[in-house]
Amino acid sequence: MFIAHLPAGYLTARAYCRHAGITPLSTIILAGLAGGIVPDLDLVYGALVDGGRVHHHRYWTHLPLVWLAVSAAALTLCPRASGWRHVTTSFLLAAWGHLLLDSVAGDIWWLWPWFDVPFSLVAIPALHAHWVLNYLLHWTFVLELAIVALATWMEGARPLLRRSRWVPS
Repeated sequence: MFIAHLPAGYLTARAYCRHAGITPLSTIILAGLAGGIVPDLDLVYGALVDGGRVHHHRYWTHLPLVWLAVSAAALTLCPRASGWRHVTTSFLLAAWGHLLLDSVAGDIWWLWPWFDVPFSLVAIPALHAHWVLNYLLHWTFVLELAIVALATWMEGARPLLRRSRWVPS
């Protein structure tokens, strides 16, 4: 995924608020936005330190076992009755959504460390000289565009980021 992680985090946060029956706060929405892109912070490390020698999906930020541990710790430490529990849950759901979206056309090591095998629903063939074109011209990019369009439409139809409170109670 190239462009859909941020809007997918937004959609995840909105869906979570609706499912939980809570008023969407800007903090919860921003937590979803952050969770949607946090796994890709490894791109910065890869560019500055690694030089791109290791595919960024091999770093710890893209390992489901790590996110399982982070989720368990965060939800255990965050008080159940606290409004911050909603912020934490929104962030974690969006991070898990990031991994799911990356599994569409990118490799995710879902069973690591037991099996060192990547999983992807679709393999994108290298038909074009530049690797970016292979993704942009593949049918899976339409899925990304649909996610972006839906998030844009939802925020336009029922804005949350401009009208809601910031701090959970």
